[in-house]
Amino acid sequence: MCPGCGDRFDETVAVPPVLTRLRALPVSVVVAVAAVLAVVSARLLHSEPDFPHHPPVACLALAAVVATTVVAERALGSVRTVVIGVVAPALAVLATLVAVTVGSALGEAHAETATGQPLLAPSTVAVALLGAASATMTLQWRWRVRTVLWTVVLTLVLFAGHGSDLARALATLLGTAAGALVAHRASRPVHHEADRTVRALPPARTVVVATLSALGAGTLVTLVVPDADGVLSPFADAMRDDSTAAVGMLLLFAAWLVQHGRRLGVTIAVGVLVVLTVVLADAFLIEPLHDGGVQWQGLGLDALEWQATLLGAWVVPAVVLAVGLGLHGRLVRARFRAVDGSQAALVAMLRDGDAGSLGHMGTWHGNATWVHPAGLGAVAYRVHGDVALTVSDPVCAAADRAVVLRDFADSCERKGWVPAFTSVHEPVREILAADGWTALPVGVEAVLDVTAFSLSGKKRQDLRTASNRADREGVRDAWTTFGALSDTHRHEVEAICTRWAADRRLPEMGFTLGGLRELDDPDVRLMLALDAEDHVVGVTSWLPVYEHGTLTGWTLDVMRRGEGGMPGVMEFLIARTALRAREAGLTTISLSGTPLAVHPDAGALVARGSALLARVLEPVYGFRSLQRFKEKFGARHEPLWLVVPTPLHVPRVARALATAYVPGLRPKHLWALRQAHRRTDVTAAGAEAGGARPTSQAGRR
Repeated sequence: MCPGCGDRFDETVAVPPVLTRLRALPVSVVVAVAAVLAVVSARLLHSEPDFPHHPPVACLALAAVVATTVVAERALGSVRTVVIGVVAPALAVLATLVAVTVGSALGEAHAETATGQPLLAPSTVAVALLGAASATMTLQWRWRVRTVLWTVVLTLVLFAGHGSDLARALATLLGTAAGALVAHRASRPVHHEADRTVRALPPARTVVVATLSALGAGTLVTLVVPDADGVLSPFADAMRDDSTAAVGMLLLFAAWLVQHGRRLGVTIAVGVLVVLTVVLADAFLIEPLHDGGVQWQGLGLDALEWQATLLGAWVVPAVVLAVGLGLHGRLVRARFRAVDGSQAALVAMLRDGDAGSLGHMGTWHGNATWVHPAGLGAVAYRVHGDVALTVSDPVCAAADRAVVLRDFADSCERKGWVPAFTSVHEPVREILAADGWTALPVGVEAVLDVTAFSLSGKKRQDLRTASNRADREGVRDAWTTFGALSDTHRHEVEAICTRWAADRRLPEMGFTLGGLRELDDPDVRLMLALDAEDHVVGVTSWLPVYEHGTLTGWTLDVMRRGEGGMPGVMEFLIARTALRAREAGLTTISLSGTPLAVHPDAGALVARGSALLARVLEPVYGFRSLQRFKEKFGARHEPLWLVVPTPLHVPRVARALATAYVPGLRPKHLWALRQAHRRTDVTAAGAEAGGARPTSQAGRR
């Protein structure tokens, strides 16, 4: 093979998949080519009025047509895309033409203004296709897409009021109906027959945010759209242009704040709507009545309609103001209380239900418990900022899991919180992903089948070595609880845990990583290593795992080695726990999750990000060393997921997770982390020069 042929070979291999994708979307390819030709020819010949006057708008409209064609063709197929993309806009334009013709003949003012205006625009095709494609989307995305689509379309109808705006609205309606007909199975929630929580109407917050956005954007539309003739276009006639722009921007800002549950957003919205209502009422109601300009006799249809429009213009902001005040309690983000009266219910459900291997962590200090109104289950969570972080899987039966998840998400939404399901297992991810949620891998849980566990074999050499050394040195294991310890042993356990936390260059992690506080629990068992002099030299704690009222296993939480502990003391304690669990008739023990551990289901970008973050934190928390340590036991790996409503929520949730896990993080800790990296690099360089292999302190057991 000649030099450079390899590169050419790789390029030829990469071509067929691209051609395959293009052949699968023939309509999209044709539309894209036609759009490019239209832009080029229009710019050269100036044959299309929209291009010389508004080339950016026209180009954006054509780009929207291409994008929605791709979405629709992938969701509905090529033939249905062509039919809906042609028939729905054609019927919408025909219906608009009939309405304009009849209205103009009757003397209706808006119809007379729309006479002669172009009724078909590229965006008419785009909204029809997007409305049709929304029928095949998951429930979450269907609501989002349709809410945004109808907010934009109705805003243009009410404020711009051109004939093309009415045609666009009708095309959206027809496209949505057509999509529901040809994809009726996707337009109904069929993922779970037991799901009784599907909403018939959008939540109050969504309605208020959409309304505020429509008023704000519509007010700005009247400033940029020529000859605005919508029924709400008189908004701009009562104020100067700068005041109109200020009102529009403030309403949009208020809508953004209300979406995040901020009280300031409600305050701004109420203030702007009060001013807008007063100004419009004075301009279109009080002043005409005072001057005698209001009369109802001897007027034609157009004059009567225009006068009624002016008199009623102030009613719209007044109604929105009343609705905002009435829903004030549901719009402002609720305060989070870490302690409530539902903790006892969670403990009872943990014993009788199925919460998975990490369920007992929900009982820890700082968590609250949401109980399903029908008693189907419970969710342990805590709130940081406006994000509600759950503590692993919900506590409920598998058959009720979908209902509990969605009802908890609805409860968070009503309180102004973003639900984030943290460290959940695959069944939870599957349910939420089916509804359009975004899942990110955040770690790997090591689960050990104790029924098949043994110390024999080459791979268990380290475990046998640790066990034999413990026997030689007189180290024994003790299976107990914190409350049953003698005063001496309790003080030694506290000293080991306190010294370990003090040695960290960053604050001790919390949330789903326990510490000394979590040991003092009658349901938590301790496996201690006691030396020949009866001193505690190693500490592990184990959380109970129940399934339908039966104890089935234990989950490793705290793992601390004392100063005088022998090498391999952790291997010794975990192996003894596995053997005790097998003797007790249990099936599994979990070595808990390893944060940032990458598993095969992670995408390339997420895997690289997790590896980078794990490498940054390695000198302090030793996540990679911990993962290598767990591999000694031959446990199977189960992925742990973070599931959020949309990709846009990931930065907010990541910030909340950082606060939850490391609440005391300060700039000085980041400087200490940098110094730790420098010391690690120096140690590694010295070890390499001396022919030795470096060992991180975090990885030593």
